[in-house]
Amino acid sequence: MEPPSGPASRRHVPWSRLLLAVSLLTFWTPPTSAQLTVETVPPLAAEGLDVLLLAHNVTKNPLGYSWHRGERVDNTQLIASYRVDTNATTNGPEYSGRETLYANGTLLIQNVTQRETGSYTLLVTKNDLQTERQTGHLHVHPVLPTPVITSNNSNPREHEDTVVLTCGSETQNTSYMWWINSQSLPKSMRLELSKDKRTLTVVTVTRNDTGPYVCEARNPVSVSRSDPFTLDVLSPVAKPSLQASNATVTEHEGPVILTCLADETGVSICWFFKGQSLLLAERMTLSSDNSTLTIDPISRENTRGYQCEAFNRGNSNRSDPLRLRVTWRETSRALGVGAITGIVIGVLLVLTLLAGLGRFIFLHRGNWPPGSTSGHGPSGSSVS
Repeated sequence: MEPPSGPASRRHVPWSRLLLAVSLLTFWTPPTSAQLTVETVPPLAAEGLDVLLLAHNVTKNPLGYSWHRGERVDNTQLIASYRVDTNATTNGPEYSGRETLYANGTLLIQNVTQRETGSYTLLVTKNDLQTERQTGHLHVHPVLPTPVITSNNSNPREHEDTVVLTCGSETQNTSYMWWINSQSLPKSMRLELSKDKRTLTVVTVTRNDTGPYVCEARNPVSVSRSDPFTLDVLSPVAKPSLQASNATVTEHEGPVILTCLADETGVSICWFFKGQSLLLAERMTLSSDNSTLTIDPISRENTRGYQCEAFNRGNSNRSDPLRLRVTWRETSRALGVGAITGIVIGVLLVLTLLAGLGRFIFLHRGNWPPGSTSGHGPSGSSVS
């Protein structure tokens, strides 16, 4: 008996079709939904700006969202949560008053500070009560102020001192650049940069290292450049020389002008007399820059011991002493022979008169008062 043909053909599946179905099940998988992501806008935030933490590929018809500080879902780190069916937002311990949670899961942070730098985790609750989460990162950088160049030595001495220049205050994630005389730093054994390039060391400064210097600070959100800074390098002061308009003068005549000659410009000058600071007398005057001393008239007390000193804020040098030759006339030699003879004769006459007067007085003092008679003539014999 042969098996029935119709019903049997509908109950059995050919082997070729079965193999095709198995192959399709093996090599084909149903498409999956896109993964939840968090995008920070802008990716590098400047302090004081507003930042969005955008939620992408959020599941359809979620029950709610919640944002947490850090990489874990922890109620103690909750910023805010949102429930879709009631359109209600609940703030958590990390809420600062500057956060806004939108209905699409995006978090807005206004006026961000560097304290907000860190990780933020979004938790999405699906309508089947399953959850998915994703963590984003926020980097907040300060807006750099204008850096100020400071120096460890405001008046370095040439060929002696080493100067360290510093570009502003230290901040994280900041790079630095330097210029001198509006040019990039030249290669020099005397110019040394620190590892972070914030400090520039000038070894054994010279007068050619005055600058000006400019530094630049740069971070991911701002660039700022300093004002020019100039070094005041104090050069050694050469020994000045002292010159006189006339080295030999006559007393009570003049003027005599003493000039202090210095090789450098920008130095000051002071004067000394016999090793002490010069005290100006009435007969002395100084020029406005103190480089010349005028003595008018001259006296024999002004013969020697003058020095001038050239100095700056760090160095000084003094000239050799200058001696003036002052001559004068002897007044006793100005009298003639006749004048001297007259004086001698006058003295002798005075002495003679005094001697005669004294003799006269002596002779008359012994016979005073003079002898007198009673009216009779001299006694004698009478002739009868």
